[in-house]
Amino acid sequence: MASIRFGLLGTLRLTCEDREIRPGGARQRAVLALLLLRHGRTVSVDELAETVWDGSPPPTARTQISICVAQLRKLFREAGVDGEAIVTSHPGYRLDIEGHRLDLVDFLSLTGQASALAGSGRSAEAADAYRRALALWRGPALDGLTGYALEQEACWLEEQRLTALDGHAELRLALGRHQELTAELAALVREHPLRERTRHSLMLAQYRSGRRADALETFRVGHQLSIDELGLEPGTALRELHHAVLCEDPAIAAPPTVPEPVAPAVPVAPVTAEEPEERPEEQPETSLADSPGEAPAPADRRPAPPGAPPLAPSDLPPNIPSFTGRTAETEVLDTLLDGRPDGEPPRVALVTGVAGIGKTALAVHWSHRAAASFPDGCLHVDLGSAPAAPGEVLGRLLRSLGAPGDRLPDDEASRISLYRRLLRGRRVLVVLDDASSFAQVAPLLPANGGCCVVVTSRESMEELVLRHGAVRVPLGVLDQADSTALLDRIVTGGRTAASRAQTARLAELCDGLPLALCIAAARLATRPHWTVRRLADRLADEHRRLDELSLGGSRVRASFELSHGCLSPGLASVYRRLSLLDVPDVPAWAVAALLDCSVETAEQYLDELTDAHLLEVSGPDATGQYRYRFQSLLRLYARERAQEDPDRPAAEAARDRALHSWLTVAEAAHRREYGGDHSVVHGPAPRPHVDRDLLDDLLARPLDWFDSERHCLVAAVTQSARLGLAALAWDLAASTVGFCEIRSNTDDWRRLCEEGLAASRAAGDRQGEGVMLGELGAALLYRGESEASVRLLEEADGVLRAGGEVYGAALNACKLAVVVRQRGDAGAARALLDGALPALRAAGDLSAQAHALNNLAQIALDAGDLEEAVRLGREAVAVARGLGATRGAAQAFHRLGRALLAAGRLPEAEEALTEAAGIVRAKRDRLGMAYVLLGLAEARLRAGRADRADEDLTAALALAEETGSTVLMGRLRLLRVELEEARAPGAALPQEA
Repeated sequence: MASIRFGLLGTLRLTCEDREIRPGGARQRAVLALLLLRHGRTVSVDELAETVWDGSPPPTARTQISICVAQLRKLFREAGVDGEAIVTSHPGYRLDIEGHRLDLVDFLSLTGQASALAGSGRSAEAADAYRRALALWRGPALDGLTGYALEQEACWLEEQRLTALDGHAELRLALGRHQELTAELAALVREHPLRERTRHSLMLAQYRSGRRADALETFRVGHQLSIDELGLEPGTALRELHHAVLCEDPAIAAPPTVPEPVAPAVPVAPVTAEEPEERPEEQPETSLADSPGEAPAPADRRPAPPGAPPLAPSDLPPNIPSFTGRTAETEVLDTLLDGRPDGEPPRVALVTGVAGIGKTALAVHWSHRAAASFPDGCLHVDLGSAPAAPGEVLGRLLRSLGAPGDRLPDDEASRISLYRRLLRGRRVLVVLDDASSFAQVAPLLPANGGCCVVVTSRESMEELVLRHGAVRVPLGVLDQADSTALLDRIVTGGRTAASRAQTARLAELCDGLPLALCIAAARLATRPHWTVRRLADRLADEHRRLDELSLGGSRVRASFELSHGCLSPGLASVYRRLSLLDVPDVPAWAVAALLDCSVETAEQYLDELTDAHLLEVSGPDATGQYRYRFQSLLRLYARERAQEDPDRPAAEAARDRALHSWLTVAEAAHRREYGGDHSVVHGPAPRPHVDRDLLDDLLARPLDWFDSERHCLVAAVTQSARLGLAALAWDLAASTVGFCEIRSNTDDWRRLCEEGLAASRAAGDRQGEGVMLGELGAALLYRGESEASVRLLEEADGVLRAGGEVYGAALNACKLAVVVRQRGDAGAARALLDGALPALRAAGDLSAQAHALNNLAQIALDAGDLEEAVRLGREAVAVARGLGATRGAAQAFHRLGRALLAAGRLPEAEEALTEAAGIVRAKRDRLGMAYVLLGLAEARLRAGRADRADEDLTAALALAEETGSTVLMGRLRLLRVELEEARAPGAALPQEA
């Protein structure tokens, strides 16, 4: 069984067997974080919703929480976790971490041990336990998660960290390590100036280090802060220490230094934190300032070779005052600080990303943060601003290292040799910024393990990874929290904080791109009369957004041109044409249709664009396909370039071909799900060829394909309607709405039909108008809007019959029969169905025939004619058998089972319902499975098998909660009451009404 390491002490992190697992959006992360914080306890759906939506959950919150939990469960299963880590537990969910690891649990266990060891006088072992506990922190707790509830939890966790830091410091003071503590405690006091326990430790460390005046000044500053901020004198402990320092009380003199133990003298309680392999004395103390990059250099650093200049150059540019976020990436760079012996190669990191993503900012910020770990200097070269031959760059580096400029060798090979010889035995950081190729970087790499190198580039540089083991640090856009934090840092005066919603909107319009965010913030900062909303409104216009972000010295458009200019003409054409599709993401098979090439060729183009950081890749999706998408600003830029395409007609034809390819696959998916081309009317829109083997791969589970493609299908219909491709718009909608019905997705169902209807009417396409009116009527019926549904279905009937669409009118009559029956007119409903059946039989539509017979059976059942209901149910099953294991067949078996159950023929009812269960289970149809389990629970309860009925009912309730079906939940809860009553002593078995 796979084990997951959960991390809350920093950004939310999940790893499994050294693989990082990435939860989806902000809602998933918030749900998981709260479940982890309450691990082992049930968290109600209401509390989860309050947390996710920060006290203002939408009406659909419960459904969306269920979806988040289902996605997390799927994520865990895909990671190899057996069983359910998240279990449904009324009134919500519980996360069990047995068999897994959570850094918070490890931290609390270690701090508890430290406290116990300190209480028993084992100070050295207690200090070591605190050190291991603090080493688990990777940054601010729950970093990147927002909302009042989680921010409160983060505050509590931060308090636990500070308490551990104070405990650790006091133990180290007791062990005589005051000298090494002073700088760390000073940094911590600057960060938390009103924390008296920390200030007490700093005063004591300063005094014991012979800095009595500094200790008194530390008290004076704290005393003034306490008066100014709190209106109170400092606490007793701090005042007593102040008095002791003034009097030079021997009681506060430094104790003798106690060496750290090699191992605990006696065993202590086991902990779950991962313990490093080195012995305690070989590990540095954890910095109280939480700055791993500022650890002191190792005491055994080798001296420079004879003749080497004793210089420590620092060529770094100034640090970035507005730097924000990048916690995970900084942690990766921190791994470079683990120095290697001279005989090994240096550690190398490659920071990659599109222009404007903040590669240089991260490299410079981290270099300043880590500078103390490189006492022999930090070298920085901007390889992009003034490209030069390697020999010239080496000359600059050699002069920085102290080599006389008039004695430098002329040839490049000799300069490389001298450069590496001067670096031998030294710990130097080399930053090679904005490199364009491996050939440019290779001569500048040191040869010894004491040095490390950070390279930033828009290129993927596989050779640097393969030949030098470079750690890749790919940069994406900033998330919402970091984006708004960056705006807050640059725009002073609290303007962004006072307009949180508009600031979040502005961050979204800037696409989380640091360059765009900085430009937007600078415009606000230099225009104090502008509101945040005014700038956001200006950026909301897609036609001028890049213009607004390309004013002054820093220009988003110009930065994108750098990346675009490196593309070959063919790849640039692919990039432009991709932007013509208004879909949120795109699979390779649709790009193959766009480019009229093989899927393999399309994948090669997409991978090249991904390597150039012009596209992002995600997946695989439920069908095994990887999906590619633009960042929104890059899409706008690509569309600008597409307007310059010298062959616009060919580009537009390619776009239309890709849109039609969705119809090809959607139609094939419908046929496979419904057992044939049933229950749908098609139009004349062309269907581009899609390879049969590819269709088999995509549509092994048609519902999985729909789940993966749903957003693209809606976008394709919308774009087709806007382009005037009416036949495509309504046909693609008609081929898709059946899946929306299966998934109870009435929002998309309605939108698809409205787009298709508008396009048909604009084009004067009466066939499409009639079909879309009928499908829209069915969508409104599903939503409970029966009056509007009847109007639309009757209008559809008139349009279809006027156009001679006999088959379409018969399908529409079946829809109308359902709403008529629900409104109480069983006779009219029966007449509609009887009238539709001849046309359905003539068309060979087995699915619609079975559907009509099912509804006739229900009418008979409602009338109490149980034998007729069973007869019609068996006829529907006989027809549906010709469909194979389809949803229509499952519905027929289910309706027959309900009729048999009403007739009291319990074994036959259970048999029919079991047939239905096998079909819906294979299709992963959660809602259908819940209805079938309801029927089985009723049948088994009436047969006196209450325990088995309880199992079915419990499973059905869990599925119904996931799907959010309130009607079904009501029926299941009523049955739960019947079940409990049946279990009461002396109770009679319930009978079918």
